[in-house]
Amino acid sequence: IRHFVGIKVDRQLITALVERLRKETHCFNFRQGECTITLKDIAILTHLPIDGKAVWVSDHPPEDRVTV
Repeated sequence: IRHFVGIKVDRQLITALVERLRKETHCFNFRQGECTITLKDIAILTHLPIDGKAVWVSDHPPEDRVTV
């Protein structure tokens, strides 16, 4: 996320969220109940499209990639 232009990372907020993450359910546990972050939530926050072709980022050259 830190590579996106215009997005400022709040380390204290991220630390607080990590402390509330339940790894068993992949949800955040708040006083009001559990909260799940969806792909659509991330798309809204980052202004990235979630439809269309996938973006592939790799340190490996194209001939070393395995397509599933």
